Amino acid sequence: DSVASAAYALLFHLNLTMDSQIGTFLICAIGGDRTMNIEMSGGLIYEIINADEEWVHGDGSKLQSGTKVILPSGTEIIDNAKIDFKGGKPKVWEERQQQPRKILITGSSGYVGQHLLASIAFQGIGGKTDSNQGATYEIFLAYNALPTFEDDLALLLEHKKLHPSIAKIQSISNIDFSNSEYIQLLQNAGATSFDAIIHLAALSSPGFCENNASDAWKVNCPIDLLSFGAPIIYLSTDQVYEGTKSYYQEVTDETLPVNVYGMTKLAFERVLLGSNVLLSEKELGGNSTGDTGQYMPDTKSIPSPNPMSTILRSSLILGGPTPLKNGCRKGSFPSFLQFIESRLKSSTPTDYFINEYRSVVHVEDVLRAINHFLSKAIESEDGSQGKAEIYNLGGRTRVSRYGIALKLANHLKLDHSTANGVNRPAIGGVPSPPDISMNVNKIAKEMGVTKMDGLDEIIEHTFSAGEC
Repeated sequence: DSVASAAYALLFHLNLTMDSQIGTFLICAIGGDRTMNIEMSGGLIYEIINADEEWVHGDGSKLQSGTKVILPSGTEIIDNAKIDFKGGKPKVWEERQQQPRKILITGSSGYVGQHLLASIAFQGIGGKTDSNQGATYEIFLAYNALPTFEDDLALLLEHKKLHPSIAKIQSISNIDFSNSEYIQLLQNAGATSFDAIIHLAALSSPGFCENNASDAWKVNCPIDLLSFGAPIIYLSTDQVYEGTKSYYQEVTDETLPVNVYGMTKLAFERVLLGSNVLLSEKELGGNSTGDTGQYMPDTKSIPSPNPMSTILRSSLILGGPTPLKNGCRKGSFPSFLQFIESRLKSSTPTDYFINEYRSVVHVEDVLRAINHFLSKAIESEDGSQGKAEIYNLGGRTRVSRYGIALKLANHLKLDHSTANGVNRPAIGGVPSPPDISMNVNKIAKEMGVTKMDGLDEIIEHTFSAGEC
């Protein structure tokens, strides 16, 4: 107990040569001492290789192999130099925490990206008034090509005050993940390092991916993004599942994508998990597309992933209009709900599939999930999670597109006779999984909520006064 409550000193005994980056460090504390080996990385990050399992931090947590002690740039290490530990964190850690955290959001001009940038800009990280003990953030908004984005963003920020924790918002255009120079373009814009990356950018049209497999692999499996060394909050997809059952679970149910889109998204999941095999032979052979993974990156060239990364397998995202005036693309609808509303109001006959089911998710739940895992990644930079975690990100309603149309027509009190329920053809077109509804208990428990929004709540919130 006396050790657990003590303030520690880390005493350095360095005996390094030009060719060696290994030093033996002696840890001293009230009540005794222990010895461990620490590997230096770049002169700034010291990773514990061997830790006595009896040792604990001041907060009571065990000091284990893999823990990183981070020193600020310019720190001089000399014999007998000391670093005080307080509450399990080195004093120099506290100094580092006072620097603005840099957050990169890719795909910022997309539907989720626009909602997320507005949420962070005006509510802060996690929606807390004083999150992370007064920490401040610099937000970098990477996007490819949306002509209206810069003006719409300026207009949005002009009429509302930024959250006190947001020190800076900077947009970076022409970030195309199919262009191998995207890392250099980010760095040229001043984005040379990040504390966390929220990766939303994707080629998400299964049809386009099917016909452009090379680009789909480059954009949906951007291995160079790991070169920043930051934890990545990755918006994956429910289409990693085959779709032959209901309520898939993250751990117990296997993945078997049936199209190129699902394959590329699953491969990047494996990248973040540090897997030596991105897709198994079964997963490569489970589709009828002819894509045998010839564009799949070589795992030998992939940088090591940050263990605090998170994989969110998202279902079809529904919700209100984007916060930017002109939306995502000219002539497009914010989400599938607005498309249905338009067709119903214009009495335009429209076919909706009745034999495909998903656990549609509220965009507000998506934002809550991203904020939750972003805060967790920033607050746990010691890598204590061990490896990336996977969560199904969906709502609690299993429903077909035809079911969504009927539910919305009923809510808006519109005639649904022009909404036609049809089966997706079994042959022809892009392969599509028939039932990729998901069990979402794991993420609900992690986020501390009793349940995720269902379709009724999504529609009610989206079409309440002033929402749409």
